[in-house]
Amino acid sequence: MPPETALYGAWIALVLYAVFGGSRQIVVGASSAIAVMSAGIVATYAPADTGQFIALSTALALMAGAVAIGAGLLRLGRITQFFSESVLIGFVSGLALVIAIKQVPKLFGLEAGEGNFWQRLYDLIIHLPETHLLTLAMGAASLALLLFIERRYHRFPAALAALVFGIVVSTLLGLAGKGVHVVGAIPAGLAVPQLPDVTWQDLLHLVPGAMGITLVIFAEGIGPMRSFAGKYRYPVDANQELIGLGMSNAGAGLFQSFAVGVSLSRSGANDSAGARSQVSGLVAAAITVVVALFLTPLFTNLPEATLAAIVVVAVARMFKWQSIRDLYRVRRSDFVLAMVALLGVLTFQEVLTGLLVAVIVSLL
Repeated sequence: MPPETALYGAWIALVLYAVFGGSRQIVVGASSAIAVMSAGIVATYAPADTGQFIALSTALALMAGAVAIGAGLLRLGRITQFFSESVLIGFVSGLALVIAIKQVPKLFGLEAGEGNFWQRLYDLIIHLPETHLLTLAMGAASLALLLFIERRYHRFPAALAALVFGIVVSTLLGLAGKGVHVVGAIPAGLAVPQLPDVTWQDLLHLVPGAMGITLVIFAEGIGPMRSFAGKYRYPVDANQELIGLGMSNAGAGLFQSFAVGVSLSRSGANDSAGARSQVSGLVAAAITVVVALFLTPLFTNLPEATLAAIVVVAVARMFKWQSIRDLYRVRRSDFVLAMVALLGVLTFQEVLTGLLVAVIVSLL
């Protein structure tokens, strides 16, 4: 999909989740796991970089939204009873590590490897001698700035400061011409709502994929949702969350974007910035519209290493090391479940497989 389609779907997904969802810190948008699933499903029926690929991707988002809304209305959120607290602790921690390992190579100016967490880690280690020093310096400076601001000035948006820092330094020093990977040009503008040009036969082919994506979206989201709800002591209704996530995907598909999910890194950044209600999502949506219409040229020189630093710092907070340690001390069986979920996510390339393994072990 063209990169600007992420902006097309981001603002409407944020608005619809704020209206229909219940979590106060969760941010919906482009998700690496959901994007990979969507691409894999659609690639079976259309080649990439074609109008048909785009049409099927938007149709898949609409269908996943419809499935999630239907599941919520039928009150199928009860499936969360199979996701025990210890399983979700391991699942969320595993997701944090998976997201981080995809970003760390950018800090070194390296291409990310393929496969599961362990394969990506091995690929990173063997290619460390190829590190681009200027990129590493930029990434390290961005990390240092983020950690300094978060430690000394808790209420200041550290991620925003890092973005501005990265853009200014990159522009002044001409880092793009010195081998530092930057975001590059992103077309400005927003898409208008439009139904995809697909046939009924196309929709039938996409039904299994839409159901699978819905399950992964829900599985990815319910852990962080419960985590934030527990942290700030407010209730979360699984059925309402299904409806909120479904409306977000339906909106993204209608505005010519691809399937979206819960972003663990952006939700962590949202929480650290002080978000305490869905108003943060509405503010983010409004800013996204302004960015999409007028500010995309500003991001041309943004180093990818700076973006990677922001993501790594955000997801680091989502690794539940304290909770895992407490489980080890209090109840070894729950600790084992958490580790099965964590290792399952790290070992299986499909995150849903890792979660299902942990759920099966929990049931046994």
